[in-house]
Amino acid sequence: MSRLAGAISSLFGRIGRIHKSAPTDPPVHPPQRSAEMRPRYAAAGTNRLTGSWSPVDSGINRLIAQAAGPIRARVRQLVRDFPYFYRAANLLTDYVVGAGIMFQSKIKSPDGELSKTLIQKTEDVFSFWCDECDIAKKLHFYEMMALAKTQDSETGEFFLIKRYRPQNRYLPLCLQMIESDYLTSLGSPQNGNKLDQGIEYDPSTGEVAAYHFTDPESYSMRAIERVPAADVIHGFKTVRPGQLRGISPFTPAVLVAHDLSEYMDAEIDATKMAAKYLAIVKTPDIYGRQIGVVETDDSTGKKIESMQNAIIEYLRPGEEIEIAKNPRPGESFTPFVRFVLQMVSITVGVPYELLSGDYAGMNYSTSRVVRNDFAFQLRPIAARHVRHFAAPIFKNFMDVAVLSGKLPFSGYYDDPIPYMACEWQPPGMEAVDPLREAKARIEEIAAGLRSPQETVASRGRDLEDIYRELSSAASLAESYGLSFVKPSTAQANNPAEVENQ
Repeated sequence: MSRLAGAISSLFGRIGRIHKSAPTDPPVHPPQRSAEMRPRYAAAGTNRLTGSWSPVDSGINRLIAQAAGPIRARVRQLVRDFPYFYRAANLLTDYVVGAGIMFQSKIKSPDGELSKTLIQKTEDVFSFWCDECDIAKKLHFYEMMALAKTQDSETGEFFLIKRYRPQNRYLPLCLQMIESDYLTSLGSPQNGNKLDQGIEYDPSTGEVAAYHFTDPESYSMRAIERVPAADVIHGFKTVRPGQLRGISPFTPAVLVAHDLSEYMDAEIDATKMAAKYLAIVKTPDIYGRQIGVVETDDSTGKKIESMQNAIIEYLRPGEEIEIAKNPRPGESFTPFVRFVLQMVSITVGVPYELLSGDYAGMNYSTSRVVRNDFAFQLRPIAARHVRHFAAPIFKNFMDVAVLSGKLPFSGYYDDPIPYMACEWQPPGMEAVDPLREAKARIEEIAAGLRSPQETVASRGRDLEDIYRELSSAASLAESYGLSFVKPSTAQANNPAEVENQ
């Protein structure tokens, strides 16, 4: 037994030494993400709240190329059929362009003062050319300016081609407006350039070399015109570097506006049905009504199942009529529409009050806040429209006008910069409370904090034009033997009180 016990002990000892010397597997733990692999921002993480949110993030030109067509069609359809989109597009055009962002020449004489002679000559020639600048001789220059702004809202861009037609024109320069649908990528780029969405550009610099146009309604697509970039005016808002085409600023509101349009249509249809009578006849003799006991119309032979105003209905014993109730629209309809319209107004950049025409609850303070906020938003929009539309056209106008002899500026070719001096005056806004705001402006001018020119420009006017009109009015009044006395301050503040004294 002692030998057996010793053998067993020796055997277990060897087994223990083998296990101690054999390599052991590492402990099993759940995999840990290193700190380098974790998102630096919580917004980039994936969790139960974000779900499968993996937005497409490719180049801006690819995004626009894939989405521009459907977006243009949808925005145009909403502008045609959805009243609030139609109003938003018109409001932006009216407040940015209005009757026109007016041209004002600011040419100075050698002594540094404004040259009235050269200014008047330049403005007269420009005004005459504006009447016939359209190649089709249909639109005035300022009408084309407004149409370009409308196109900018609907499609996100506008195109004009500078043409030269010397026959029967005051100046050979004329403008042809082209819709964005006319661009095609079926053309052939030159000089190693690339062609993307109808725009030919240098891939090393991004400089646009030419535009390729065709008639989108042509089935053959054979007539492709390559127009050099120098002869094309292309305006759009750049949101990312390297962007070639524009996209409508109404894009984020398209789905919301479409849903609101369908919701309003459905609610209006339901309200129309609710306005009609729906009567339910209760009777213990249902079988009797089905076998022809119900009265019929002698002229048509049909059952009398309609109700009219001021009717006296005689019922059979045991029958009663219950009028179905359908309270439409519901109490939540107006607040919900208001909420959605506020979303639309934020997207399109038009105040809710102007977009909806709902001025309930507004006072002077809120009106000033809304107007000032809107005016602040319009400034960069109007400035971009001047830079993209008016400025390049005016430069070509001056070149052609001087070359054709309509503007005899002998020093223009040596130094054209002094002759190009000008201003473009947006329409501006009238005061919410003219009396109160006029007093504030007078005090600012008296304190040297604001110039009369700035005050007048905020209304879309030119100070020189106002002084000219005042001088003409004074001369006209004098010729008729009239004189106007400025009222006292007390009378201006409260004329009724002065009259009662």
